[in-house]
Parts: sequence; C-alpha cells; structure tokens
Amino acid sequence: MNNTKLRFGAILLILSLVLVACGGSTEETVEEPAVEEAPAETLAAPATTSPPPEKLLIWAEEKIAVALDPLVGAYESAAGVDVEVVIYDFGSIKDDVLTAGPAGEGPDLFIGPHDMVGEVVTNGVVAPIDLGSIQSDIFDVGISAFSYGGEVYGFPYATEAIAMFYNSDLVDGVPSTWEEVKAACDAAGTELCVGAPGGGGGGDAYHNIPFVQSDGGYIFKFDGGFDPSDVGLDNASALASAEFLDSLVKNGTVAATDYGASMSAFQEGRSLFWMTGPWARNDAAAVNYGVGLIPTFGGNAATPFVGVRGMFISSFSEKKVLAQSFILDFFATVDVQAAMYAEDPRLPATKSLFAIVEKEDPIAAQFAASASNGIPMPNIPEMGSVWGPVGDALLIIRDQNYGTNEDTGVTVDSAADAMKLAAQQVRDAIAGG
Repeated sequence: MNNTKLRFGAILLILSLVLVACGGSTEETVEEPAVEEAPAETLAAPATTSPPPEKLLIWAEEKIAVALDPLVGAYESAAGVDVEVVIYDFGSIKDDVLTAGPAGEGPDLFIGPHDMVGEVVTNGVVAPIDLGSIQSDIFDVGISAFSYGGEVYGFPYATEAIAMFYNSDLVDGVPSTWEEVKAACDAAGTELCVGAPGGGGGGDAYHNIPFVQSDGGYIFKFDGGFDPSDVGLDNASALASAEFLDSLVKNGTVAATDYGASMSAFQEGRSLFWMTGPWARNDAAAVNYGVGLIPTFGGNAATPFVGVRGMFISSFSEKKVLAQSFILDFFATVDVQAAMYAEDPRLPATKSLFAIVEKEDPIAAQFAASASNGIPMPNIPEMGSVWGPVGDALLIIRDQNYGTNEDTGVTVDSAADAMKLAAQQVRDAIAGG
C-alpha cells in the first residue's frame, strides 16, 4: 500500500511539470502537489512469514516408532510436514482412540490389529482409505482383514499365523497327517508329542481354532465378510472335528498343556512338536528347530486364524488427505516396511517385501505358507461373544473334563456336546446384544 502511494505521488509530479512546459511563458503556474513522505518503517521490504508446516500425529507401539524415527525426516523434508510419532501401548490404542478421537484429542493416524475394525468403524472413529495401485501388492488376507461394509479401513503391513515347530535333532520335519505325527512321536520316544496352548486349565480358542474350522466348521460364515447370523460351531463338520480333537487327546498326540507348559516341554526336549506362532522363535531356539505346516484335517489344509496389523486414519483428523499421502507415499514403501520388519520381524502383508524376506528367512516362509491357508480373525464386534464360550469348550476337550459342572449344573458328556454348548452361548450372547 505505501509503495503504491509513493508511485502515485511521482506520477502527479511528472504531470505537473508537463503542464508547466505546455503553458510556455504564461505566468500561471500549476502548484506541485505535496507528496506525503512515507513512514520510515515502510521503506524496508515488507516482512514475509511462512505458515507453520502441517503436523501429523501418529500413535504407534515402540518397535514401530523406533523403526520410523530415522526414516521419517526425509518424508518431512519432501512433504513439508512435521510428523510426531508417539510411542503408545499397543493394547491401549483401541480403547483410547474410541474416547480421544471424539474429544478432539486423538491422533491423525494410528497402528492397530485388524480384529478391531468392526468396532472402530461402527463407532465412527476411522475413515476409509483408497489404497489405489498399491492394493495389488497386498495379500488378499490383508485386504479382507481390513474390509468392512464394502470399504477398506487401513493399510495392512504385517500378518501372523500359527504353524508347527519341530525339534530338528529328533525328526526331519512335520508329517502331513496326524497319524504320522503320532508315529513320529512314538519313534522319538519323547514324553509328550504335540504341545499346544489351550489345555492344562487355560482355554485358548485362538491356538485351537484349526481343530474347528479346517474341515468345514466355522465360527461365522465368511464370504468376503463375516455373517454373525450364521454360526457354524455346531454344524456337522465342526462336531466331527471336535470329536477328532478328542481322539487326538485320548491317544496322546495332543498334550493337555497351557502356553507356558507347552513352551517348556519343547525347550527341554520333552515334546517333539509345538503348535504356536512366529513370536515364539526366540523361545524355540533353546533347541535346534524347524517349522512346518500344521497337519491336515480330512485331507484339507489346516486353517488357522490370521492376525493382521495395519495403520488407520482417524475420522476426526482434519488432515485426512495428508494422512493418506503419508501412508501411500511413505509408510507403504518397501524401504520403510523393511525397516519395520528388521525391528519387529512379523510376516509382511505386502508381496514385494515378502519376496525379499522369503529368500532370506525360510522359517518366515513356512509361517507365511500357513497364513496363506488361513482366514482372518473375524473383525466384527460380535467376535467378542466368541472367545470365552469357544475357549471353554475346547478346554473341556483338551483337559478331558467331561461331566456336570458344579458351578453351572450343565452336563457335557462329549466333545460334540461341548461345541453345541459353545454355539448356543454365542448365539444367545449376540441376540442379547
């Protein structure tokens, strides 16, 4: 504004001189208009200030935060963004997001497991994401895990599923059938055969679900999504599978062990096999071990639950476009995914990173092969009604604790009875809200 005033005054001065010149010898003169002197402070160039950069707040567990820390600076420089990664207890993220988001105090992005998708979507705290061209690089189980109501609600970066550890000093691998597993244990002469969590007083539906859903049984019907109105725990196939598990316990193939007892037995060479997940690799290293697929059921591949971890965008974030760019242009890149794998070696959910990991880590490849036969843990809210009843039913079978329960008065005389009871308890819980 002040520079314009100076220029305008100069123009008037020039015009006055021209008028004088045109008047020749006339005595009439045109007075020169006064030019106001600009305040001294306007003579300097006007100060310019850049707006502060946009800021993205991310909640992540410690290992992910540590992996991102040395890498995020390059993204900040390129995108002109400040990224703050807050180390957050993984088990607390879901509950805190449900309360902090609506209060305007939550993150823009956060890490979480896929099985909370249904709850956070129905509570309106996460936004859908358009994965674009990178979706083709993600294994189908990852996309299914983060899908709900026809939308995808996160970027899957890691998967996990159980498989079978074996003592490689005592056996060459995991046989393909349970009958061959029993024969291998008899030949090795170990005290126990297969240690698997879910017995010894500790129910564990997660570890034992292959005994339910590998040969036609299921918790909820799955067809791209889970149908809570279709419970298959007591269909003919599920009941037959329960009776098969009962026979494996009775003949000594599957031991009545909880997680700690199954781990100790394997570490001490008292069991030939241990059925659990990749998180147990360090514990299994007490012996020379290998990993193979869980034996088949009726000729069908074992179907474990697959857990998937991913990054969500908060629906309360005012920077959703920027948040999506962070995921697609930074977080999903192979270099960043590889850095996270190095810090926390969970199976990659992306094909590009898995191709690298598979060559370097044959054990990881076996767990991935097991996951490829599995289905994602149901991500619908109704799954909360499943863990207790199914875990209790499988515990009855694993501990052979048949009869009348003194506390409830309910009588369970067989493995089939146990599963029928679990199915009814799940239906009743869902109906009751």
